[in-house]
Amino acid sequence: MRKKERAELIDRLADEMARSGEYADWMEIEVALRHQGYREARQLLDDRYRRNELDGMCRQARLKNGG
Repeated sequence: MRKKERAELIDRLADEMARSGEYADWMEIEVALRHQGYREARQLLDDRYRRNELDGMCRQARLKNGG
């Protein structure tokens, strides 16, 4: 898989994880991705806007799921 495709996959996975309601914030998502073998998740999520976006998605999902 090319670098760009892998980055897109990680981005998509991060969104899915945030929407699942299983993660409190971007840091938990980053750790989970790295444990799944996506070491570059640290660099790909090293953006304040993206982190805030994931945090908001996590918050919304947790509220929706009653948490």
